[in-house]
Amino acid sequence: MNEDVYIIKERRAFLFSMIICLFFMSLEIIGGIFANSLALISDALHMSTDAGALFLGIIVASISRRPKTKTKTFGYHRAEILGALANGLILWMLMGFLLYKAITRIFHPQIVTGPIVFIVASIGLFANIFMAKLLNPKHHGHGLNIKAAYFHVLSDLVTSVGVIISGIIIWTTSWYLIDPIITIIFAIIILITSGRMILQAINILMESTPSEIDIQKVSEDLLNIQGVKQIHELHIWNISSRVISLSVHLICINNTQKILKQAHELLKNKYNIHHTTIQIEKTTSNIPDD
Repeated sequence: MNEDVYIIKERRAFLFSMIICLFFMSLEIIGGIFANSLALISDALHMSTDAGALFLGIIVASISRRPKTKTKTFGYHRAEILGALANGLILWMLMGFLLYKAITRIFHPQIVTGPIVFIVASIGLFANIFMAKLLNPKHHGHGLNIKAAYFHVLSDLVTSVGVIISGIIIWTTSWYLIDPIITIIFAIIILITSGRMILQAINILMESTPSEIDIQKVSEDLLNIQGVKQIHELHIWNISSRVISLSVHLICINNTQKILKQAHELLKNKYNIHHTTIQIEKTTSNIPDD
């Protein structure tokens, strides 16, 4: 599917999800205040970052569709990566704040109204399930922008489950410590899962070779093309999470146009690399195979 089609679908999913998120965030804030539940308020705060992430996703999706310019020769594909990185870092800051508040409440427990926590968190859970379906990266080409928003919503979904559990325990046992304990457990889980996404964004900005591509295997496949004798300056990197670029210098002994065509087809069909720069140098000398 064309990348522009994916971006249009992403933007629509972001918009619908943001509307749902803002409504249920307001409901959880009101419920958290009445119930005096840190877990419920933390879930609402988390949903506020979801709304921010979704709004940022809409902006990034719009920017990334802009055509290339004289100064932005690759276009605005990297806007997706910057947006994902910003979303991940915001999520980490929020989780750090919640960890601090939860640890403080362990030493100073407060009374929490279990039934309100349970009912409101249950409603929030259904909202998060619906948003997760809308934002599932499988339906949007696995872009990092949609993946960042999906992680936000998925982590909030998991948190909602924890809040429901804490509501049931408080309701049935009046053990108020479960409220900050649940907050700490799920904050740590969210830090770990979002950390992987942040690392992926950093790797793309550092122009690392994509993790799904074995650069040694690519080199071997190019050398196996009849007529290719040597390979120099092989570089593979991501422009965005969906666009992979490659540049390479091939030294050949004959049929340079045929070799160029075979190299392009190999890279496109086997490795899904469409953005390639292949420099071919024809030589008549007897160069030994690498």
